[in-house]
Amino acid sequence: MTSSPARKPSPPATLEDAAVAVAVAVTAAQEVVHAARRDLVAAINTSRQAGEPIQRIAQRTGLDAVAVRNILAVAPAPTLHRSSSLLTVGTPPRYRCTRW
Repeated sequence: MTSSPARKPSPPATLEDAAVAVAVAVTAAQEVVHAARRDLVAAINTSRQAGEPIQRIAQRTGLDAVAVRNILAVAPAPTLHRSSSLLTVGTPPRYRCTRW
């Protein structure tokens, strides 16, 4: 049984097809970058909450201390959580203020 050589993808038929393919690739890359940034911000916030010094966080992440401080200064994005079997946006129930 012989296997056929791998087929190379054919080039786009038109310039418009090429532009669409590039736009799709850029969108996918942007999604990956945004996910990586969210993970980095979460790791920085977790490290700081655990008491790690800003300088150490900066060394581990390859950022400077000012960038780490700026990330820590921004309020975290609202989180999705389940409340009475519905997906809602807001702060998790444990952080809600119950006295007004």
